[in-house]
Amino acid sequence: MKSMLILTDFSEAALRAAEYACELVDTLQIRRIVLYHAYQTVVGGTDLPIATAMNDQEIYLKSMEALGMMHDRLKSLVGQTVKIDMLAEDTSFLPDLLNQLCRKEAIDLIVMGVSGKSALEKLFMGNVTAQTLRSSEFPVLIVPQDTIIGRAIKGIVLTTDLKDFSTIPVTLLYQFLDAFPAEINVVNITTESEEKYSLETEESIKELHSVLEKYQPAFHYIKGEDIVPDILSFTEQHKASLIITVPKKHGFLSTIFHKSISKKLAYNSPVPLLSLPALH
Repeated sequence: MKSMLILTDFSEAALRAAEYACELVDTLQIRRIVLYHAYQTVVGGTDLPIATAMNDQEIYLKSMEALGMMHDRLKSLVGQTVKIDMLAEDTSFLPDLLNQLCRKEAIDLIVMGVSGKSALEKLFMGNVTAQTLRSSEFPVLIVPQDTIIGRAIKGIVLTTDLKDFSTIPVTLLYQFLDAFPAEINVVNITTESEEKYSLETEESIKELHSVLEKYQPAFHYIKGEDIVPDILSFTEQHKASLIITVPKKHGFLSTIFHKSISKKLAYNSPVPLLSLPALH
């Protein structure tokens, strides 16, 4: 990996995500960071620039000034070998343009923070986060505001659906698992009503074991009705510091990114979430 895109609205949550991302620079062999601010994304009740209060040029200049301050703070964390670029754009809705931006800037990883300061912010960020994860063609790292900075990734929880193994981006998954020499727990949660696996699912289980064999993971097949709480409980019990998942528009774990459930995952867990784009 070479380039990382850090989304920022200049909030404390965004700064924490940026600082966390900087700690991964050497591990992921990042040589370029792009700090990005969509300055027309307006949320009432926050300190974000409001379009009606000033003209577009003034908003742009204020955005670049804030990016410059963030640049200086992060530069001290990554050193001189990592280039930090700044980009502020007038865009009405970020997820729609994110893939285009990443292709243009040759981005390998998107980083964004989440917090829960107010109900309105939760609603807005929950929607933006969920839609970014669903639509992104690139890996997205979601960093909760309470994430501890300076703690190495020693435990990973990898969630799977088993129903369509072909959607797992194996090569991309290998890149991250190779970068983080951590204990890996592979988790699949099925509902109590599912008495047994289908032949297709059993075949997917065999493929998954074969693909991940070199990492010597532990496999866990758990019965449960509340997917997100069960994943978070498992993560806490095993003291994992990263959750990796492959969200899809339909199927297991797609409900994680439904508005109400995504809030639970994004705002209640101190553990970062790495979302890998599913293959089609």
